[in-house]
Amino acid sequence: MRSVFKTLLPLTVILGGMGISQLASAHGYMQVPKARQVFCEEQGGYWWPQDGSNIPNAACRAAYLQSGSYQFVQAIEFSVNVADYYNQTAVEAAVPNGSLCSAGDAQKQGINMPSPYWQRSQVVPNGNNELNVRFYASTPHNPSFWKFYLSKPGFDGSTQALSWADLDHIQDLGNVAVILAPDGKRYYDMTISIPANRSGDAILYTRWQREDVAGEGFYNCSDITIIRDTNPPTQWYAVSYFVRQGQDASPGDTVWARLFDGSGQELISELLPITSQNSQSWQADLATTLNTDYGLDIQVGVQGQNGAIQFDNQNLLSNQVFAAQSSYSFNLSIQPPQGNTAPVVHTPGNLQLVEGQSAAVNVHAYDDQQDPLTFTWQVPAPLSYTGSGANITLSAGQVSQNTTVTVSVSVSDGQLSTNASFEVTVQNDSSSAPSWDANTVYVKDDLASYQGVVYRAKWWTLGEQPDTAEVWEVQP
Repeated sequence: MRSVFKTLLPLTVILGGMGISQLASAHGYMQVPKARQVFCEEQGGYWWPQDGSNIPNAACRAAYLQSGSYQFVQAIEFSVNVADYYNQTAVEAAVPNGSLCSAGDAQKQGINMPSPYWQRSQVVPNGNNELNVRFYASTPHNPSFWKFYLSKPGFDGSTQALSWADLDHIQDLGNVAVILAPDGKRYYDMTISIPANRSGDAILYTRWQREDVAGEGFYNCSDITIIRDTNPPTQWYAVSYFVRQGQDASPGDTVWARLFDGSGQELISELLPITSQNSQSWQADLATTLNTDYGLDIQVGVQGQNGAIQFDNQNLLSNQVFAAQSSYSFNLSIQPPQGNTAPVVHTPGNLQLVEGQSAAVNVHAYDDQQDPLTFTWQVPAPLSYTGSGANITLSAGQVSQNTTVTVSVSVSDGQLSTNASFEVTVQNDSSSAPSWDANTVYVKDDLASYQGVVYRAKWWTLGEQPDTAEVWEVQP
């Protein structure tokens, strides 16, 4: 069984400034062939009990016992920021050997563990040694680029954790357009080349790199089995009619052909946009694509007495879908054009600034209709900002104690708007904390300096010495 696909984004805030760690806005995972964490997340069982005994897959269970459920819950966020992202040495330093599958994240280290039980996807390159792959983008990012790797012959993922030396670099792709599928989800669909001499088990390693100030990159491990089966099935099974009465498509529509295996897993997903040029021939065009690109799994047409299947362009309703397995099922749907959709917004994590500090805020926005976008910011005191549009600089004013405010931005395509917000905590500069005074009343979050150390009050206190009283904690 194999999964093959052929077949665009939203708003993300990237924060960077002096002394500030970058906030990750990682959003997506390798869907075809599925990344390790995706199998684990979809199969579930990791919420209870704590011994992981409800997790169906033994490799996922071992990963859970190693580093918990965070790696599954955060399946779309296997990422790391590398400012110098064109520098491979910098990339490898951020994603060290043995942690490639987790993108160097210690909280997701279980996904790196060697195991013979990682679920594999069977993939069948076509006659040109090409393979269609799909990356789900819950928050797509453009511009970006892609790098694909294949573990070297002889690498054994059942006993070895993946390192950079174990990989062959097989494909580079530049900025890829995002596809908005009829199910409302966004994908990157790509074709990569598989070396002609490769077959059997391997790991397909994917790097999706954003080109921006943060340098956020996404890294996924997909366990695969490369099958070099060029022989068509000895028997075809009629599973559906291709086009049914009343299924007419007009320019602007999208035709979506899908093949599923007996368990409901999607094996083929083919989208055909209908234009004025193909509105009269789309049935034949789609059948040709299915028969040519996925000919080992599916054939569309009428089966003659000799078993040959040929598409009947004169009698369209007579054409059937023949599958390699009787348990397969086929669905063809026609989706009308979508109306205008609002920009998609992803809210980042919270930001901390020490008073007097500044941070560059860069907003990544995407609109499905590619309309020009405008940005309206609301930045409350003690913050101020300069700049406009997608790029502003936040500056923190003076505060007597830590102060948290909400920064919001409204992004409009001229018709619809989407609001996003994030919190910014302005920290009192602890270096200017007053000396502790036994006669002064301190309340929660007040700072005081005592014997060269700055302390923070956890609640109301009077006369309690900072270095001995529980009410005080050292200010980091």
